[in-house]
Amino acid sequence: MRSASAIAALAIAGIAAGCSGRGAAKVAPPPPETGRFPHAAHALPCAECHDPRAVAAGTPRPPGDDEHAPCDRGQCHEQAFLTTPGPLCAVCHAWVDPVGGAGPAAAPATSSLVPYPRQDAWQALPARFSHARHLDFTRMEAAAGFHVDCVDCHPPGDGAWPESPGHAACGRCHADEAGLAGAPPLSACDGCHLPGRALRHRRQLIAGDLRFDHQIHQTDLRGARVRCETCHDRSRAAAGRDDHAPPAIAACVTCHDDERQVSPQRSMRACEACHATRRENLGTLAPRSHLPATERPANHTLAFRRDHAEIAAHDAERCAACHTQLSGSPRSACDECHQTTRPVDHTVLFRELDHGAASAGEPERCATCHVADFCTACHSRPPRSHFPLAMWATEHGDVARNELRACVVCHDPVDKCGRCHDGAGGLR
Repeated sequence: MRSASAIAALAIAGIAAGCSGRGAAKVAPPPPETGRFPHAAHALPCAECHDPRAVAAGTPRPPGDDEHAPCDRGQCHEQAFLTTPGPLCAVCHAWVDPVGGAGPAAAPATSSLVPYPRQDAWQALPARFSHARHLDFTRMEAAAGFHVDCVDCHPPGDGAWPESPGHAACGRCHADEAGLAGAPPLSACDGCHLPGRALRHRRQLIAGDLRFDHQIHQTDLRGARVRCETCHDRSRAAAGRDDHAPPAIAACVTCHDDERQVSPQRSMRACEACHATRRENLGTLAPRSHLPATERPANHTLAFRRDHAEIAAHDAERCAACHTQLSGSPRSACDECHQTTRPVDHTVLFRELDHGAASAGEPERCATCHVADFCTACHSRPPRSHFPLAMWATEHGDVARNELRACVVCHDPVDKCGRCHDGAGGLR
């Protein structure tokens, strides 16, 4: 048995070192167990402090009427109970009134205990739980005589969230007097609780400006009940707490884009239905995950087909979220689309009249879809302007003097022109 001073020091350290990792993506490895009660510092059987009958009622109180008996048993903390209330009392109590007078007006005697467990990043003695086992209707019917439904453990609470299950909910089946075969009784703490500490499982999905209320999701617009598994469709296969994934956005789309179930003001396109703030920019357009698979975003109008170039150039990754055949590169994200759908300026006359000037001014744009072989496939043979060849041989000089650059695209002046012309510009 540890000395009273040593255990008291551990208890005080537990209070001072409470974790404050709320909302942190990464949490440092835990120090020696912190929180309201340091279990690791008390190598005692669970039944020494916890009465199974009280646990089943929802309050893990010690046996008998004296709540302080486990701490005073064996004179572990005897001195702390014989002197003026000190740091040991603060392990469990928010305030202490040793003379029995009236406590603070804002803290009546019934609420003098510190909330437990504390909502820090770490949980002492984490519970193990399998949704897959408890939602196996055939197995539960044979063991308990009834199906276990979600609301049996998660009854609707007064706020926006269902209540988290506690010992009272578990006691319906796991109380010692129930005697279910194969079900660990509440008196066997190690049947559900693992030794040590683990990260808490908190509501990390609802963060930032996102808001959600379970209460208004109990029924749809027609009054039909919305079952838990409609959104939590992966709960039935969750063998452990780490396997219990939050609902996918696709589960929301099914109902929120059906006007028979949800009003248009709460559709997936109405950002303010779920988001507290809305920024007026391109990012406010509903992403693909918020839309049915067959529906285009709201800004994809007929005019968008001609005007999307600037948007695509600045946010190619966003385009690639839906257009999975794109390369995703900011410079070449359009190639696989425009190989089958020509740009709007590629009219019938573009090949005959305009593509030369366009390729000279923006060669990078041409290279998005066309490789060098595409040009040589046509330009390796004389263009149409060179026919008939006999007439072109006598008239090409005027063209060369006016647009020599067009000639040197294909012809080497020294090799090709030098065959007939001398350096002075005359014929050989």
